[in-house]
Amino acid sequence: MVFGPGHEEIFLTQRRKGAKKTLSKRVSALRLCAFARNVFLLLLVVLLASCSWLRDDSKPLIEFTKVPPADKGGAQTSDIISGRVHTARHGQRIVLFARSGAWYVQPYADQPFTTIQSDSTWTSSTHLGTEYAALLVEPDYVPPAFVAELPPQGNGVVAIAVVEGTPPFWQSWWFHIALLLLVIFALFTAYRWHVRQMQQKLTLRFEDRLAERTRIAQDLHDTLLQGLMSASMQLHVANDYLTEDSPAKPLVNRVMQLMGQVIQEGRDAVRGLRSTSGNTDDLETAFTQIRQQLGNGEVKDYRVIVEGKPVQLHPIIRDEAYRIGREALVNAFRHSHADSIEVELEYSTKNLRLVVRDDGDGIDAQVLQSGRDGHWGLAGMRERAESIGARLRVWSREHAGTEVELVIPGHVAFAPKKEKE
Repeated sequence: MVFGPGHEEIFLTQRRKGAKKTLSKRVSALRLCAFARNVFLLLLVVLLASCSWLRDDSKPLIEFTKVPPADKGGAQTSDIISGRVHTARHGQRIVLFARSGAWYVQPYADQPFTTIQSDSTWTSSTHLGTEYAALLVEPDYVPPAFVAELPPQGNGVVAIAVVEGTPPFWQSWWFHIALLLLVIFALFTAYRWHVRQMQQKLTLRFEDRLAERTRIAQDLHDTLLQGLMSASMQLHVANDYLTEDSPAKPLVNRVMQLMGQVIQEGRDAVRGLRSTSGNTDDLETAFTQIRQQLGNGEVKDYRVIVEGKPVQLHPIIRDEAYRIGREALVNAFRHSHADSIEVELEYSTKNLRLVVRDDGDGIDAQVLQSGRDGHWGLAGMRERAESIGARLRVWSREHAGTEVELVIPGHVAFAPKKEKE
């Protein structure tokens, strides 16, 4: 590109302006850096001055680096004590005291001085006491063998430092914390052991009850039911020999019907007694089917709600929980005149919770307390709950509905892993 005379002058002018702007920015940046550096240096000076003000290095200072244990003291027990001195002058020495009632010079009355080393440290032997004192003294100072109170500063005493003896380990904070943690761990272990023992006892008791129920069911099936079925068959044969106009015909038919009902009820009872751990009908399914057995036109809304993940239960617990819940539902369907009935099953790590609630007429307070004459529903529910270590609560008010809550501890309700496999 070719520039004319006028264009070249314009171009040079623009370059000069750009250079001036760049130079101005660099100067501003340098000034800012210089200002920040000056502020930093000023803060550093102020900090150092404040430290010097807080601590006057011109005054001697005694520090302990090793403190013997705290003890009542005595001539037979000794230990090492050491420390450091800041800004000690040439010829100054350390005089040590240990407190055992009074203050006694250390380590001995004829050896009261401890030399300060070139690195400002000092070390000596001392008899044990409850407290220890280090005095920085002038070369001509003569310490007393023992005193009731430590000498004050002045008259040859330059600086004084006093420290309590190191407490025994059983009085230290870390030992107390460790002991507390140990006690908590022991209580937790004892609790876990107690729960495990109770669970084992309950498991054995449930297994014994299940075995006993199975034996009773087998005996009923092999004796009573078989005998009834045999008698029913013979009665059917005898009925075939009767003529249609025989006066005994209706009576025999009625007896046959009754025997059929007894046999069916006996089979249902045996089936209930022979419950196994297979859990063929879980509680949700069992309670859902109750409406078909007890339902009436008055109840418009019936729900079964399950919270948490269902867990396999002990067969005995499952059956007892079902019977308690079924008894509550029988009362709700038949006597409460409720529009809505709800069953809530809650599986948690701590317990199994079963709640049956309705919006019906409620239960009279006297009936709730002592039960209704000739009826054993509430009493039977409470007895079943107590027999499995559960808690049963019944809330009810007239015309305000009823709520029955059954809470079974998890270690009682849930089958152990070995039964699940």
